Amino acid sequence: MKKVHSIKKSSLRLAAIATALGVFGVILSCDEEKYFEQLNTVIASYTDGIQNLDEEGIDCGGGSGVVCPSCTDDIQNQGEEGIDCGGPCEMCVPTPRADVLAGGSLPYYFTFEANDPDSGRNLVSLAQANQGVTFNFGAADPAGSDELVGQILRPENGPFGGFEDFKFQPQPAPIDFSTYNKFTLDVYIPSSNDFSGNLQPLVEVVLHDNVDGNFWQRWTILPITIDPSDFDSWITLRFDGTVPTAVSADAGIPLADNTTYDNITLRFGGSAHTEAGEFYIKDFKPTTSFIAPGTPRADALAGSGLPVYFTFETGDADSGLNLIPNDTPSQGVVPEYRVADPAGSTDAVTLINRPENGPFGGFEDFKFQPQPETIDFSVYHKFTLDVYIPSTNDFSGNLSPTIELILHDNVDGNFWQRWTVLTVEVDPADFDSWVTLELDGTEATSAADGTTLLMNNTTYDNYTLRFGGSGHTEAGQFYIKDFIPFE
Repeated sequence: MKKVHSIKKSSLRLAAIATALGVFGVILSCDEEKYFEQLNTVIASYTDGIQNLDEEGIDCGGGSGVVCPSCTDDIQNQGEEGIDCGGPCEMCVPTPRADVLAGGSLPYYFTFEANDPDSGRNLVSLAQANQGVTFNFGAADPAGSDELVGQILRPENGPFGGFEDFKFQPQPAPIDFSTYNKFTLDVYIPSSNDFSGNLQPLVEVVLHDNVDGNFWQRWTILPITIDPSDFDSWITLRFDGTVPTAVSADAGIPLADNTTYDNITLRFGGSAHTEAGEFYIKDFKPTTSFIAPGTPRADALAGSGLPVYFTFETGDADSGLNLIPNDTPSQGVVPEYRVADPAGSTDAVTLINRPENGPFGGFEDFKFQPQPETIDFSVYHKFTLDVYIPSTNDFSGNLSPTIELILHDNVDGNFWQRWTVLTVEVDPADFDSWVTLELDGTEATSAADGTTLLMNNTTYDNYTLRFGGSGHTEAGQFYIKDFIPFE
């Protein structure tokens, strides 16, 4: 009977034989050659580090049950420098905007310059097969710059029945929105889209969990509708997660207090319809504030030669020259300094809250501190003030859309008998937008005698602003910025 050798013993024996034969030049017999052939046949496997059997690559494909890595698998593998780029694949796309952001401290961001981790931090898109939209990252800028952007194609009759979203991969833990609860996204909407039907120029940030398929019952949605005048150009959308409507759909929990959401989704064109649309996007980022740092408007006025001004970017001397507000407890209104612009710019402004049943019996004013000397109005007796009046104010009663500048002394409590009041009423057509009011004191006279022109007055040492009229106790809100005299 022929002796059967174990693999290990056969291998050692054959190795020794091969060495000996190599040294002495002995020719192998047919039986010994069969040992080598048998050895190769026995050790071939799907885990041997060799492409053999029916494999399509090394230990992958064929009957191995392992999918071979490729340049189209949405995974960074096989020596790639990014997802499906670099190494054996095409060269990776440069991501200069992401490179700049990489030096900052944002917890996450995504620039859409390329479909790989180099385009962001802690945000990676789901694979195309799992998206409701078709995306093309690293697309040419439709505005003609050299930047690379993202193209989102919302399909007609898409796979999710009208809820065709762009989804990032879920985070490994719930997202902390306590500080970063505002977001910016640059969007370009082509006017070639057909918005005559159900498709809308609407972009939404959807924050949600992934507990089950009913996540929509618990999500928070931040929507922004783009004005047609902004089509065919890049605009920065600012999604504010601190507004009263930014709460969970089920329990009304403010976004800043939410501890369950682990995913961010973007929706383009509205929902519950199957119409197609095209949107270009870039640079999704969280932020703690939309307000530009510092006091740039006050800085710009610093060399103007004006005797006084106040920009309301802050509530202190940094916002002006020779004008400082009284402290809040002594005001008839409640000012909130350095709030976000309700019109969406990066300007810091002030919100004036006129309280209901305020402390001064209907004469609820905003007062600056008195000047150390009487004010010279001979040259500067005209003034501008930028005002934004929300249409949510109730002007059906005694509250009125009027703004008054009151120039007065501080001799005694009867200063109102001697003051000069400049009044402007804002047209309702200008609500919900910034208007620059001109308060012209050229023909204004003092209450004391009705004849002394403001330009000739030599007794006033104070500026006061009044919002919403006087002699009533109704509440109102007014945004203001940039109180400036002019000749």
